[in-house]
Amino acid sequence: MKGTAIMDETRLEARGAAFDFDSLVEREQAALLRLARRLVWDGEEARDLVQAALADAYEKRHALKDPQAGLAWLRRILVSRAIGHLRRRRVWNLVRETLELGPPSSPSPEERFAGVERWRAFGRALRSLPAQQATAFSLRYLEGLELDAVAEAMDIGRGTVRIHLYRALKKLKAADALRGDTP
Repeated sequence: MKGTAIMDETRLEARGAAFDFDSLVEREQAALLRLARRLVWDGEEARDLVQAALADAYEKRHALKDPQAGLAWLRRILVSRAIGHLRRRRVWNLVRETLELGPPSSPSPEERFAGVERWRAFGRALRSLPAQQATAFSLRYLEGLELDAVAEAMDIGRGTVRIHLYRALKKLKAADALRGDTP
């Protein structure tokens, strides 16, 4: 793929560039876990997503063209996995409600311990957003990434990120989930 951090079947070792996957994971695993928690709002699911994303990255590590783009590459893999997970979870919740299988599973101990009602309301409002909007909002405002980094992580254009952010902010403000100094 031209202009990205991925190149088909080009091994860094063959070109003489050293890429230490283990040190990259060791250095960035906490940041990836924090990002996953903010994307799916569940500690256990976040850990599972990070492990799956790291397994995917390990299998594809030889395809990384630029070692300096390692963090963005890992972030993109994690975001793609999280978006798929959120879509599947939303579909399963709809099926559960339709078939009257009962309420979704109880909140994790982490959620019960951590939250004030406002934070919970914000989390509910954020989870109600479409996956792309929630991901863009989380990456930009909760993780503090620049627009270009968000676009790279989501593998979409900068203008599309801005549209997702605008719509997310509009919906969160309408749900009264954002108060005070909002972005």
